[in-house]
Amino acid sequence: MKKFVALLVGGVFAVSATSVFAVETCVKCHKTMDKVAENIKKSGAKSADELVDFLRNKSAKKALHKSVKDEDIKKAFAEAGKK
Repeated sequence: MKKFVALLVGGVFAVSATSVFAVETCVKCHKTMDKVAENIKKSGAKSADELVDFLRNKSAKKALHKSVKDEDIKKAFAEAGKK
């Protein structure tokens, strides 16, 4: 039973850590998650896929955003939605 609980806690930590690292990618340049959320609102994206499309094809910094993984952008969109 103790092993099961330890595995469960470890799994929860791993999942939460990956979402933190994804957001960390955006925060490197944008400094705070609030700034990321503000930029998402300015983009007018209503879904994570729209945000990926905007950042890769329509934003002023589209060349920089091409190096960011789709999953990271989608996780940042989800995190910004929580705020």
